[in-house]
Amino acid sequence: MKRIMKLGLGFVAVLGATDVFAQNAPGLEELVSAALQKDHGLAVKQLDIDLTHIDQRKLSETYLPHMDLSGKYAFLASGVNLSAPVNAVPELGIALPAMDESFTNRANLVTGGLKAEMLLYSGGKVPALKRALNQKQNAQKALLETDRQQIISDVSTAYDQLALLKQVKVVLAESGKRLDATAAIADKAFEYGLITKFEHKKIDVSRAQLDAKRQQYEGKRTLLIHLLHKYTGIETERLELIHHDLNAFYQNQPAATIEGRAELAALDAGILGQQYKIEAAKSWWKPKVEASASLGYLNLFGMQLKATEPFPTGNTMTLKTNKLELVPNFNVGVGFKWDLFDGNKGKREVQQSKIELQKARLEKEEVVEKLELNLIRQKTELAQAGAEMSAREKQKQVAFDALTQASKEFKTGLIKTSDLVGAETDYQNAALDYLQAVFDQRRAGIELLKATGSLTTEALK
Repeated sequence: MKRIMKLGLGFVAVLGATDVFAQNAPGLEELVSAALQKDHGLAVKQLDIDLTHIDQRKLSETYLPHMDLSGKYAFLASGVNLSAPVNAVPELGIALPAMDESFTNRANLVTGGLKAEMLLYSGGKVPALKRALNQKQNAQKALLETDRQQIISDVSTAYDQLALLKQVKVVLAESGKRLDATAAIADKAFEYGLITKFEHKKIDVSRAQLDAKRQQYEGKRTLLIHLLHKYTGIETERLELIHHDLNAFYQNQPAATIEGRAELAALDAGILGQQYKIEAAKSWWKPKVEASASLGYLNLFGMQLKATEPFPTGNTMTLKTNKLELVPNFNVGVGFKWDLFDGNKGKREVQQSKIELQKARLEKEEVVEKLELNLIRQKTELAQAGAEMSAREKQKQVAFDALTQASKEFKTGLIKTSDLVGAETDYQNAALDYLQAVFDQRRAGIELLKATGSLTTEALK
């Protein structure tokens, strides 16, 4: 009784450990979420969106005042040579002697100023460029969704391949059990001389082939685990716990169209952006209005003007001043600039923007044609994959019935060992082909979701 209780407790402990492992195994949703966070290409494109946002803010800040503060100190020194004949001012009774002298002057200069400028009206160019940048950001976000769907597709492919390998392992394990049973019967038959040594060796050959397939299974699973680790960054120990079943794609699809494709949204945003660029380019001739204000300071001190030689009167001229100060020097006003002719620069920009708009429209037409053709192809491939899966399922059932019949006939000695081994190989191949057909049908369904732009983790559940 105690032994039975111990076995029962041990069984419960094993079930509890299995539940813990199952809980720790990451599901498809967690794998996709981790891959989206880790993907470097996605992060780079998100940074491009952030840069566009900065450009938007820079345009919004165009109307903010620009202020600068400046100051300067200078020491001035210069020489003046003056030559003049005798002059007189009769009205004042002043006689000016002839001069042939040199003068020197020096002074200290201090200036300072605060200046502010603010754009009041840009001719409509700034608002148009802001709308163009908004459309650029919309296009970038739409293309980001395309990358997200590709990541979901890549991760789900590896995830489904793990499920495929799990069921392949089940098929190989069942074949191994049947082969062991067949080997036990063949060993007895060989001892009694009922089969030849060559017939007995067929069992060993079949075992070697089965071992090779098992090794191939282990190698593929290890590769997939490391591939998912690369995609998601999740520890391989947790990824090893993934054990889920592979199910066919049977989601009911509404009228599948390409209207949900992110590429179309991006192209529409690009076309609108080009239209706004044309609007901005056409504003070249409109006047721009700007307000400005300034506050200045000027101080000229220690100024001295001195003659190097005495005047004919015998005096030496020296002029000095302590300070010449101008403060406050304030002005405020509103001005405008109107480009009447800019050398056809604005006209050429309009022409270039119109050509870019035409290119964007043609590109959209081409993309629509390709996406519609791709949608038709994916619908066709899904239908073909479904038909192939049904055919492989029937082939698997026929091979299983043949194997069951061969097993009965082998036990009664009606067929040789090689016949039974051949039936086992046929069934094994048919079962593996069916599993591959299920995988291919599921991939065709996921590709159809991509073709309609509706691939999400929810759609894969």
